[in-house]
Amino acid sequence: MKIELTIPGRPVPAQRMTRKSKWTDRAKRSLGYQKEIAWEWKAVGKRKLEGPLKLTCKFFFKDRRHGDLSNLIKAVEDGLQYGQAFNNDKQIIRYGEGTGIYYDNNERAEIVIEELK
Repeated sequence: MKIELTIPGRPVPAQRMTRKSKWTDRAKRSLGYQKEIAWEWKAVGKRKLEGPLKLTCKFFFKDRRHGDLSNLIKAVEDGLQYGQAFNNDKQIIRYGEGTGIYYDNNERAEIVIEELK
């Protein structure tokens, strides 16, 4: 099964947090973005994915100011796990071709997740 999602707006990288630092504006933005990803997954209405998975993420920005790729991917993984797309992000064993940062006036994240056999 292959599922495609588009998250509108500027992608927000994951922030490493402690109990104290999760109340900063930057951390709140990151958690809000992860919740948005979770809601997009739930809106698609798909079942929980089982077994090994492949994740492809394309992040589109207007300018060259953005977080690093690994933190952007981590935000997507955490958001999908929060939305119960899968049990644990350890199920993601591959990243798809084209995963990366792109430039376009329409800021968004395009996500494709698929079960591997």
